[in-house]
Order: sequence, then C-alpha cells, then structure tokens
Amino acid sequence: MLGVRWAEDPQWDVKIRGLFRWRFEATAREPLKFIDWTIDGQPLRDRMTFSNGRTCEDITFLIEGSRADGLAAASLRVLLGEDASDMDRWVRYDDGRVGLLFCRGCGGLDCGGVSTDVRVLDTTVEWRSVGYQDANHPFDTEQEVPVFTLRFDRAQYETTVRTLLAVWSA
Repeated sequence: MLGVRWAEDPQWDVKIRGLFRWRFEATAREPLKFIDWTIDGQPLRDRMTFSNGRTCEDITFLIEGSRADGLAAASLRVLLGEDASDMDRWVRYDDGRVGLLFCRGCGGLDCGGVSTDVRVLDTTVEWRSVGYQDANHPFDTEQEVPVFTLRFDRAQYETTVRTLLAVWSA
C-alpha cells in the first residue's frame, strides 16, 4: 500500500574560517520538512540501502511551504501516467522513467535520484525496476542497491497521489 509521511532532512550552515589554515564550522539549522513515500508503512528511502549501510538521502519535491509549486505538481502527475508538459524534463528521464526521489542538493535529475517505470494497469499500478539513475547514463539494473518492483491497488494509489496533487496544485 502506498502512503506518505512527513520526514525531516537535517540542514547545516557551513562557514570556512582562516586564511592559511582553514577551519570549517557547521551550525545546525531548522530541518527541511517534506512528504516522504511509504510502502506498507515503511519509508521508501529505507528500502534504498547501500551495501555499506548508508540509506538514500534523496527527497521528494513535496516540501513544507512549497504549495502551488510546479515541480511538486509535475512529479505527482507523472506518477499518474499524465503529461507534466513544460516541467517534464525535471521529473522524467529521457528513457521515460520518472523520478520518485530527487537530489536534495539541486533537485535535478542530472546528478541522480530514485526512478521507476510507472505502469498504470486496469486494477493495479506498478513501479517497475525502482532504482538509482542519473541523466548521464542509461538505467542499469545491476547496481549497488538491488532493483525491485512494487505493485499497488490502483484505486488506493490514485486516491493517495491525487489528494497530494490537489494540495500541491492549490
């Protein structure tokens, strides 16, 4: 079952001090709050774990305070199999795969993110071959994080995504 939850991404201000000997000072600031995808109650990012134990740090465009954001709405439309028009290049790779989670630094697809091949069927929606991808290389199923497929009840899936779309399109 596809769900969502609020998540936080730690944010830091980094200052460089010194002329000949640099010192870095990091100060924590208010964390970035965003809507995270959950699968059967577990965050999707937790399923994207590298062999060294590091989990995915990518986020959605559904960021607190970003209502009426075109990228957020476009990222939801492509999950419904719809066209994202002028925002398409920001949420869909050239091979047709769509972004689920995006680089937390730049938000772009170039440096990579978590993508999937969305298939909307009669009674189900499939996220096929969920895995990491960047714009500079074709999607490869052989990667450090195992690629997997998820299936959702179409009615429940569309209700979840359309509810978010209504909020982020307002």
